[in-house]
Amino acid sequence: MRADGSSKFPRNNRWGYFPSGAFAYRLSDEPFMKNLPFITDAKVRIGYGATGNNRVGDFSYLSSMNFVNNNYSFGDATPSVGAIANALGNGDLKWETTRQTNLGVDLSFFDNRISLTADVYSKKTSDLLLKASMPITTGYTTAFKNIGRVSNKGLELTLNTVNI
Repeated sequence: MRADGSSKFPRNNRWGYFPSGAFAYRLSDEPFMKNLPFITDAKVRIGYGATGNNRVGDFSYLSSMNFVNNNYSFGDATPSVGAIANALGNGDLKWETTRQTNLGVDLSFFDNRISLTADVYSKKTSDLLLKASMPITTGYTTAFKNIGRVSNKGLELTLNTVNI
């Protein structure tokens, strides 16, 4: 279990919790596998893990203002320095989280002359951190938001041989 804190998020979302774990079982150590002499090694694996992303600007959850160099005066008053809002904060900003599950098998044959590794994975990222465009009517051009999800799935195969 991993707990990460970041000052880039508001207090209620400052901490992200990211568990992980894995399990492997070596089938080739079982008595029934001893009857298959061409199999040198056989193992099955399963793993799960979550990771976090906090790649936003420092304190992006806060709105901010800039002082402008121009002096403004109202009526006959003495000119004064002006300020304009330049960034819209997001008090709900939180960690982007990626969760991945892997299932795999490792096989080797004929005294490790042929080996095969196969992995099936599913990776899902949620609460993507995005500097999103804002409608011009808001007076802001962009603001950080947690928007959307991405999913990746696949199969990885590795075959190694010792030919000579």
